[in-house]
Amino acid sequence: MTISSSQLREATELIYIDNKTAFSVNTLRDLLPDMETALFFCMVYKLRYKEMSDLLYKLFNGNVVQALRAGDHSTDLQSYIVDCVPPDVLEQAKPQFVAKPTPAEVLVELWDAVQTDVAKSIREVAEKLKGTIGRMPGKTGAMTFSHMMKLNKQRPTIGRYSAHIDHGRVAENLVILDVSGSMTEATIRTLINDVVGLSWAANAHLATVSNETHHWEPGAYDVQGVLRVAAYGGTRYETLAPLLDRDWGTVVTIADYDSSGSAKSWIAAKATGKVEQVLDISLVDRPTFLSQCIGQLAQEVRPLLVANSYRVLS
Repeated sequence: MTISSSQLREATELIYIDNKTAFSVNTLRDLLPDMETALFFCMVYKLRYKEMSDLLYKLFNGNVVQALRAGDHSTDLQSYIVDCVPPDVLEQAKPQFVAKPTPAEVLVELWDAVQTDVAKSIREVAEKLKGTIGRMPGKTGAMTFSHMMKLNKQRPTIGRYSAHIDHGRVAENLVILDVSGSMTEATIRTLINDVVGLSWAANAHLATVSNETHHWEPGAYDVQGVLRVAAYGGTRYETLAPLLDRDWGTVVTIADYDSSGSAKSWIAAKATGKVEQVLDISLVDRPTFLSQCIGQLAQEVRPLLVANSYRVLS
């Protein structure tokens, strides 16, 4: 079952925590099941009152007063809430604090694992590419988080996650690199060694897309071969449709936000394959349009990295 268009929108809509970190709305919905856990998340990331308000509204269609009235709160939250929330809001909510475990004491590491990093330079993108392999299922299976918020009967206020090795995925992996003119030749030449290295390490197929799509089987590509077909021309993601007539495990998208808007509907109408997950690496300050095009066919879309500029990193 693929995600709906509203889920795809939320998967590629980011909530920025600071100038280095962001999360997709979809991810936070999974990780923050209630307002108490969301308040603890706000404390960990030192969110200001407005940021806290925006997050609560986005996730729960609620406000700070509702959150503070939602039962007793751990005393660990007390100093943060008193310092962060305006006095008139505190007076209205009259929150109660009791000595109890925080609702998410074991989740901070998980939040760090699924956050979307914000890159400042092309070198940070290359560095991120090296770490992407750990998120892709391979022959030996991949560490995945399953049932992230399991009820702990002994301490029911604490969320916890368990990890397992998933050997069930058999579909092959695919890396797609946008080599259109808007990505710039200098950018592609900076990234190409890492893109090819990632693809080799994941035993993945590799595709480049500009005015046309070029596809290589695992192990059948090298840096010079990829550069020879890089056109640095227009962007026609619809030419990927024949490649998407088969099922894929993980698809890594590396691009900016440039293509004809009709490409998305073309791929939705023409492509018959399914994708287990899309991992997105964007060289502009939003998830890529390429990830949205492929994400229509996917069960999950996860932004891994976005830039801090609306222009392609250089």
